[in-house]
Amino acid sequence: MDALEMQSRIAALEARLAEERQAREALAEELDLLRAVIDEMPVGVMVEDGSGRTRMYNAQMRAIAGEPGARPIFVSDGVSPAPPERDPTRRALAGEVVDNLESLLGATAEGGEGTWISQSSRPLRGADGAVRAAVTVTRDVSEHKDILRELDEAIVASDDEKRALIDRLEAGIDALSTPIIEVWDDVLALPVIGAVDDRRGAEITSRLLDAVVSRGSRHVIIDWTGVDTMDTNSARHLLDLVRAVELVGAECILTGIRPAVAVSLLHLDVRFEHLRLLRSVKYGLRHCFARLGRRAG
Repeated sequence: MDALEMQSRIAALEARLAEERQAREALAEELDLLRAVIDEMPVGVMVEDGSGRTRMYNAQMRAIAGEPGARPIFVSDGVSPAPPERDPTRRALAGEVVDNLESLLGATAEGGEGTWISQSSRPLRGADGAVRAAVTVTRDVSEHKDILRELDEAIVASDDEKRALIDRLEAGIDALSTPIIEVWDDVLALPVIGAVDDRRGAEITSRLLDAVVSRGSRHVIIDWTGVDTMDTNSARHLLDLVRAVELVGAECILTGIRPAVAVSLLHLDVRFEHLRLLRSVKYGLRHCFARLGRRAG
């Protein structure tokens, strides 16, 4: 091998090493971003591998449950201790899919109240199909349990008390079914679930505008994954909501529009020219991060 050929091969190796280094750096950036986003999610997220090692435990999980194993767990009667084989993460590691398993976390202090939680778990499989880890999502449903308790109370209440309870319950259900989530600095997300009538449309618009103004948010992601159908009234509320958000100085991004809803919007002759439409919340977040990065730069 002469010197010229050796130099050429060394240069090729150096180029490959540079490409691999850039790929590793890009992957590390993506992982850091993923961890940061998961840490900001309004639900608890835990990932445990097959050896029982906790690989991820986000901030909301700590806020709900404390450190792993720190609080006793009871079954849905709120009294009986939960047996180990009931644990959703353990079941997912065995290959089982677990949905909405309700439990009570014991109080953190004597005389305090416990926390009602709902957990869903999924096995994470490798390329060979073997279960490598399990992811468990935990939601604090104490507020939901309080609403159910108030519904029971409404049954035996007077007419005036019933009306007041119903008003409170409607407001609570609206807040639960359309939560406004601050997913990042300057970025709000609003997942819409179900039909939007006049009362609900006005409530959503009022709450969202208050949140945008009070938090000074620059971007709002409105996710319509939970909307199965769209009529003229719902379409009008959607467009009014987008215009209202833009009037208070924030960019509005629509995500998760289902095929059936897209066809309905076309039949209703809804104009899309001024709307920012993206496939999912993930793509909406990428768009927001890019815009915020440009401003920061």
